[in-house]
Amino acid sequence: MEEKVNAHIYLLKPEIEKLIEKKEWKAIKEAISILHPSDIADLLREFDVKYSVILLRLLPSHLQSEVFSELDSEHQLQILNNLTAEDVKSIITELHPDDRTELFEDLPPKLTRRLLNILPPEQRKEALQLLGYPENSVGRLMTPDYVALKKNWTVEKAIEHIKEYGKDAETIDMLYVVDEKWHLIDEIPIRRLILAEKNQTVESLMDYQFVSINVNADQEEAIKLFEKYNLVALPVTDSEGHLLGIVTVDDIIDAIREEQTEDFTRFSAIKTRTVDLELFTRLREIPFSKMFKARITWLFFLLIMDLIVGNIIQGFQKTIAKYVVLVSFLPVLIDTAGNAGSQAATLVIRALALRTVKLRDWAFLLGRELLVAGALGLVMGAGISVMGILRGKSIVIVEIVVLSMIVNVIIGSMIGVLLPFIFTRFKKDPATASTPLITTLADIFGTAIYLFIASLMLK
Repeated sequence: MEEKVNAHIYLLKPEIEKLIEKKEWKAIKEAISILHPSDIADLLREFDVKYSVILLRLLPSHLQSEVFSELDSEHQLQILNNLTAEDVKSIITELHPDDRTELFEDLPPKLTRRLLNILPPEQRKEALQLLGYPENSVGRLMTPDYVALKKNWTVEKAIEHIKEYGKDAETIDMLYVVDEKWHLIDEIPIRRLILAEKNQTVESLMDYQFVSINVNADQEEAIKLFEKYNLVALPVTDSEGHLLGIVTVDDIIDAIREEQTEDFTRFSAIKTRTVDLELFTRLREIPFSKMFKARITWLFFLLIMDLIVGNIIQGFQKTIAKYVVLVSFLPVLIDTAGNAGSQAATLVIRALALRTVKLRDWAFLLGRELLVAGALGLVMGAGISVMGILRGKSIVIVEIVVLSMIVNVIIGSMIGVLLPFIFTRFKKDPATASTPLITTLADIFGTAIYLFIASLMLK
């Protein structure tokens, strides 16, 4: 489907360019206004910012905001910098509150303050409230545009209320029942309301079965609730149960993409800020400076750690000088240990993310991994023994290599299991236990263990 859309946009682009050169504004408006907002956004990405601004300004105001919300933060910023104050105001005021919050999060603080001042008082108050919630919290994702009902209303009155206020709601698939103090007491799918008799009360349709989330909860909690209960919308409440807003499935999809990108960058030892995550999915457009800064921190840190390996090797110079063949086994031993550790870490990190494993399960998993790693070490030891016989031509060398392999696989696996739990214990993302970090630690321990065993057995 995506390839068809891209092909369609690719064919449309030269025609639009010709119409722009001829200043056939009406024809352009007719050609692009019939497209889906996400397709128009794809088209805008194909042009430089000058033409993108022209195309956006040709759209009706309601469509402008929809298309603008489909663009990534970099394109949004470029377009805002090339629009008049009046055009900016038109787009910003038409954006849904959650989309507006996401935009303000990604903009420079100075520009955010300027845009906040453009908004009408009610929208400015709403935007400031949403921005006041912690970063990556549900409060930043929610929208206050929903439809609320009272339990004593008839179905007929409820439907009239939906007709009057539903056009401004983010979704009317789910309706929320509140009491006089605006406490959330239930949610009703609109299908149930439509199929009921018009003289029935809203209360007669209620089952008091609903799922909600606290406004300060992390967005990962919301993602898990959407996955567990197959939700299309999730009501958001404060600590006293007052209904504040809802999170819809389209916002959760964006949050999932952001969380996955964040985990991938951390697991690969790439340091990014939240606002840069979207940019890191578009490698062709990412500036050199951002790519460099994101990668240099961890690489330099790991370089310092790798220097420890050199110091360990230097400490066993006499043994290595006497038995040079030992060096030929070193890369295989430490790489295998690092790979075993990465496998173990991947399984633990995923289990922690899905909550099939809790922090208290660390001892159980460590014990089980000890058995698994021991078995893996024995198999890998048997495999490397052949190389030991061919290269070492000595039973002692074979014994050293086999024993080192078994111990290194066990140690590497233990590191892989423990690191995610350690990061979780200190309130850090377990994905920070990245593959490069695990392999570097395995290098240090593996080299020390191997050369210590060798020096001990060859005395």
